[in-house]
Amino acid sequence: MLKKYLLCILIAGSGGLGGCSGIATRMQDRYVAVEPQERYFAATPKIVYEAAQLAVKRVGLLLGRKSFATGRIEAYAPIRSGDPTSDARQTTLSVRLDAADPASTRVGVLVWEHLQGNFPGGVSEQALPQHSLYILYFTALEQVLREKGSLK
Repeated sequence: MLKKYLLCILIAGSGGLGGCSGIATRMQDRYVAVEPQERYFAATPKIVYEAAQLAVKRVGLLLGRKSFATGRIEAYAPIRSGDPTSDARQTTLSVRLDAADPASTRVGVLVWEHLQGNFPGGVSEQALPQHSLYILYFTALEQVLREKGSLK
C-alpha cells in the first residue's frame, strides 16, 4: 500500500514539474523580443509603399495608420470573439519599409496578437514569431509588384 502511495506521489510530482517547465518556457517566449521577418524587393520605396497598401487589402486586412515619411503601415483584422480565457482577440500587422539602396527596398513585417479578457491587466499583446500571415503578405506584395511591372 505504501509503495502504491509513493508511486502516485512520484508520478504526480514529475507531472507537476513537467508542467512548470512548460509554463516557464511559455513565459520566457512571451518576453523574448521577436524580430520582424524581412524580404528585399528590387523597387523604389515609393513603389513598394503603394504596393504594400494594396497587399494589405488582398490578404483581407484593413488599413490603419500609414506614413510614407516614416515608412510604416499598420493593418488589422476585425475583432473576433474570444474563447473561455479571453473576451476578444485581434491580429494586427506592422510593416516597415527602408531603402536598402536607391533601387531596392527592405520590407520588415511583424504580426501581433492582441487579447482582451477578464485576467489581471485585462489586455495582452504579443508579437508572433511564426504565423501564416507572414507568407500570405509577402506573396501578395510580390504579386502586386509583378502585376504593376515594378519589380526590376
